[in-house]
Amino acid sequence: MSPNSERCRSDGKNIFRNKLKMKNEFVFLYEFSKSLLFGVWGDFKEGIKPSRMTLPLIWLLSVGLAFQFDMTFYSFFLIKEGNFFHFLAEKISYWGDFPQGTVPLSIGIYLFGLLFKKERIKEAAIGCFLSAFIAGCLVDLGRDVLGRPRPSADVKEAFKQLGYIPTPIVSFHRIHPGGSFVDGFYGIHWTAMFHGFPSGHAATSMATASSLLRSLPFLGYLLLFCAVFVCWSRMALGRHYFSDIIAGGFLGFFAGLMFSRFQNRNISTALQKSKQEVKK
Repeated sequence: MSPNSERCRSDGKNIFRNKLKMKNEFVFLYEFSKSLLFGVWGDFKEGIKPSRMTLPLIWLLSVGLAFQFDMTFYSFFLIKEGNFFHFLAEKISYWGDFPQGTVPLSIGIYLFGLLFKKERIKEAAIGCFLSAFIAGCLVDLGRDVLGRPRPSADVKEAFKQLGYIPTPIVSFHRIHPGGSFVDGFYGIHWTAMFHGFPSGHAATSMATASSLLRSLPFLGYLLLFCAVFVCWSRMALGRHYFSDIIAGGFLGFFAGLMFSRFQNRNISTALQKSKQEVKK
């Protein structure tokens, strides 16, 4: 057999192995994602008795308390354009969003686990992506339906985009200094200026961080620290009220914890089974 034919044969084997590895990786991604989603959904439906009503109650009380400080905190945190901290807030806010922050981070964690053959790290990456994605979808649904105007919403701009000036379905009978809209819920309006409550950045950044607190604690706590600054940046830029941040942040944090809890419970169960098999 000639050297060229042997080389072609070995190249063909390598291509086949690589294709097989890639196929196995896609199967792992699909199977684990499916089991994780169904597992978390099962936990949500059954509920953990001590926290079944506690978490929603904590969420409602926190939002209600934060609502009282919206106008005060708006003036306190708002930073004018041209300031260095305004520029910093813009950068933090940009990288704190789901497409720019969570997606590349999840891919990076997964590739790290793939490179070093760490299944637990790959599972953490999938949980990180899914928890932030679910939290973001829930928040988008809520703010589309409720339609709370952002603090930066302007009546003239709203008229340009919609052709009319919306009126609130539920009015809170207050307006911040320099504001154009009375605070309240205006219902469905397909424009970003009525996507105030809850905050999407707060939800996805908190979900990203809390999903890693058990599987990768050092990274999880570091990201939690960063998520706090993401929340600050949204208020500093005048995009959200304090209650928007609390509502989105708590929702994302609880969503991430649910994914983290289910992952680690399954991992510990699998480890116990493997130890028993070794003993046998």
